[in-house]
Amino acid sequence: MARHAAKCEEHGHRLTADCLARRVGTSKALVLSYELGRSSPSPGRLAQLAAAVGVPAAALVDSDAQLSDLRVACGLTMKELAGRLGIAVNTYRQIELKGVLPRRRPGVIWDLADALRVDYSRLRRALHRIPQVRTRRQAAGNVVRRAAELAVSRGGFAPLDDSSDEAQFLAVLFGARPAVVSRLLNIYLTDLRELAARQAQAQARLDFSVNPRWDRHYEVEVQSLDGEIDRVRHQGPELLEQYLTNPMSQQSWQTLVTLYTTGPGGLDPSLLDPSAVHALERIFDFYLIERTLTGITLSTAGVLFFTDTLPYYRAVYPVEVAIRPDSQSYGWPSLNIRRASTARRHLRNAHVLGHDPHPLWNDIRGIQRRLER
Repeated sequence: MARHAAKCEEHGHRLTADCLARRVGTSKALVLSYELGRSSPSPGRLAQLAAAVGVPAAALVDSDAQLSDLRVACGLTMKELAGRLGIAVNTYRQIELKGVLPRRRPGVIWDLADALRVDYSRLRRALHRIPQVRTRRQAAGNVVRRAAELAVSRGGFAPLDDSSDEAQFLAVLFGARPAVVSRLLNIYLTDLRELAARQAQAQARLDFSVNPRWDRHYEVEVQSLDGEIDRVRHQGPELLEQYLTNPMSQQSWQTLVTLYTTGPGGLDPSLLDPSAVHALERIFDFYLIERTLTGITLSTAGVLFFTDTLPYYRAVYPVEVAIRPDSQSYGWPSLNIRRASTARRHLRNAHVLGHDPHPLWNDIRGIQRRLER
């Protein structure tokens, strides 16, 4: 509790409810009522309480707060917050009511976190609790769950086409083209089906094992794949939300394509659109690309990110040229995939959650050393 961590300047001891009440001009009973969740302070009173205990006002809001709650806690109107972000009020309204970030304003989510004085993870949770976002994700989850059950069941698997009920429903739900929806969903379902096939093979090895010494190894493999399947099943709605509602712009993705296919030598900044480079730096908080003596190039994290998200962005933004997923084809150094598996999982999850860089990416050189050992 924030009050317990604060100190009473008048008496020198831990801040009591009585001292806090006197500091903000209210009663001890009302302070305790706030703390027990029996009543809620007004935005003005919340700002006083936050200042008294030395924390941002948003830190005193319930953990299940929506974006509007965080804004009100800071005493800001939509117009005032939009002004701080440098965007139109209607543009901000789309963020608060629909969870849709403006593509023409790259990196706005970082500015929003700064303006509300909350960390990135807290802001993402608040965005996910917007009623319209929750309704959209729940409706998508029902459709994806049924499709996933068919994908992991035994027998033939028929990919969903553009005219399927699932693709048509999701297209209306996300405001996207049915062709894009079906492509994304089929990639997801194919990945899930491959995991199920690997799990069945591991189970068969366990069932027909003739060497008891290997049984524990097979059991661990089966359990690991079970957990991976369960994780991927729950990831479907988030994946659709990210790529259909808040993907990076086509210009940003094309810049990544250019840097990836150029190789580790990088490109002279004059050969790239400065606005596209700036957008990538802002969207991904400076962890996908780096500036070197030879120009602008992808970081190690950037190479892993690109190869992992290539199938999905190729479905969202089709290109005519072939792009090889094997990074060594373009001269990138080989990585120890086994050691990189955990790093790749963090990066993939980070993207699905909205380009949230995991602390693992704070030191790119450290990542490179860990992956190449």
